[in-house]
Amino acid sequence: MPNRIERILESIKANAGKDVYERVKKTCGETDAKAILAELEKACGAEGVARVMKPCGHQCISDKIITRAKALRVESKDLDNFLRLLNEQHIGGGILHTRDNKIIGIYERCYCGLAKAIKGLSPLYCNCSAGWYEHLFSSVFEKPVDVKRVRTILDGSNKCEFEISY
Repeated sequence: MPNRIERILESIKANAGKDVYERVKKTCGETDAKAILAELEKACGAEGVARVMKPCGHQCISDKIITRAKALRVESKDLDNFLRLLNEQHIGGGILHTRDNKIIGIYERCYCGLAKAIKGLSPLYCNCSAGWYEHLFSSVFEKPVDVKRVRTILDGSNKCEFEISY
């Protein structure tokens, strides 16, 4: 399995195009995640970074977690009960709830080794976590969901928060 930086580069090629991929590789090499994200943002903007990082998050969630979440959904009587069961299993940060007809996912700490290791990494990197939630809930609900990054620890917040529209 490729490491996180290799996944980012593969996703750049697949989701931003070969020209952007070549530009990023030429400018930043293949090991500096901070520089890669900065160059990607210059080339594609924040939305382009999200298009690249969300598929990386799809790869971070295991099939085992998705299978467990699907089983919890089957045994739950409604959405709030399902989220409570996910929280009890600590799937999705342990603080999932609904607000304004959306699922709110909260992490009180950063779980990503790469994000914790690199000082000053762009908060846009956290679209990877948005992709994680996207893959989880689209798999469970068997339909596309939209995930918005609201705030993150990399933004300077004390927690990460995501809105999931289903």
